Amino acid sequence: MSTNSFSGSALVVTWAGTAGTATVSGDQTTFDYTPTIDLIDQTSGADTNKKYLNGVKDGSASMASCFQSGTNLRGTVTWATLTEGNHGTLTWQPEGTAVGKPVYSMPAISQGVAVSHPFNDKVLANCSWQQNGTRTEGTN
Repeated sequence: MSTNSFSGSALVVTWAGTAGTATVSGDQTTFDYTPTIDLIDQTSGADTNKKYLNGVKDGSASMASCFQSGTNLRGTVTWATLTEGNHGTLTWQPEGTAVGKPVYSMPAISQGVAVSHPFNDKVLANCSWQQNGTRTEGTN
C-alpha cells in the first residue's frame, strides 16, 4: 500500500461568495469534480471513423452531505449562500489545509441544494456547482 494514500475525510471544501466564505465540508459523504471539454467534430469526406478537435474546457462539482436537522451544510447561513444562481469561488483541498498539500479552485455558479429523503436511510443534501471560468491548481 502506498504511503501517499489519504482518506476522503481530510477533504476541506469552501464556498466564497458575496455573503462571505463558508466551509461546506465536514458532514460530506462524497465530493466529485468532473472536468470536461467540448469536442468539435471534424469528420469529413471518406473518413470511416470520427475525428475531433478540442474545444473549450468546462467542469462541474457536486457534494452530498448528511442532512443534520436544520444545521445541514454547516448551518442555515451557509445553506442560503448555496442558493441556485449564486456566483462565487469553490475551493477544495483533498488532503486538508497543511502546507504543501494540493488545493484546487474555480469560479462557479451554485446550482442549489437538493434534499433526498429515502425511506430507510439517512437524509442527504446534495449541492452542485457549474464551473464558470478557469480552474486553478496549486498547493497550500
